[in-house]
Amino acid sequence: MRRFQFQRRAPGRPAIATLWWDICQSMTEVFLRLAFGLRVTGRDRIPREGPLLYLSNHQSFVDPTINGALINDRPFRPFARETLFKGPFGWLIHSLGALPVSGGGADKAVMRAAISELQSGRCVLIYPEGTRTPDGTVKSFKSGVAILLKRADSIVIPIGIDGAFDVWPRSRSWPRWRRAIECEAGDPITSAELLADGVPAAMERLEREIDVLRLRCRARLRARFGPGYPAAGPGDQSRSEPVP
Repeated sequence: MRRFQFQRRAPGRPAIATLWWDICQSMTEVFLRLAFGLRVTGRDRIPREGPLLYLSNHQSFVDPTINGALINDRPFRPFARETLFKGPFGWLIHSLGALPVSGGGADKAVMRAAISELQSGRCVLIYPEGTRTPDGTVKSFKSGVAILLKRADSIVIPIGIDGAFDVWPRSRSWPRWRRAIECEAGDPITSAELLADGVPAAMERLEREIDVLRLRCRARLRARFGPGYPAAGPGDQSRSEPVP
């Protein structure tokens, strides 16, 4: 079974660590599907081998579990704000391999750890905006992405999320229920292909592709629930369109 191909899925990582990741992944996927009607698209686009850098837009507190529900074969180590590594929740994310980040996410220690993961053929998840969106749109990416693209010869998997901002925006202490979420993985892109026209062009392409995936998720939500969900607002704006 694919689930027990531990060395293919996460080379060099202890099998028990991958098994624990699988348990948590399965439980959170079931919860998100029941609680928020989560649907995922594009699992078949994720390569079964090789170093993968997952890049996702960041809408809510629950985004890492949403990404985990999508990615059920190649476990990842996520970046997480260092202030989260406290108490039981801190133990949990540490046990799942989270990398503590200070500041905007470009501190040298965590970047070295991420590069080491990728060079070992494993997977890393980052939110290149550096923080949760204030309005549901995709914001400009931080420079740490470029460092990983240049230092680690990896395959990039762009991921779009929508609906999560309506579920749990940064302005709320608790999630809203009776909301729904969609998540989609895009086509893989090699770091060499991304950097062929330089770093600025690579960043612009990634921002655009992730936003296209987000908008596709948004369209599927409206196909499921009608034009009122998600509610009209800044999230309808594409990065390719001029800002009014």
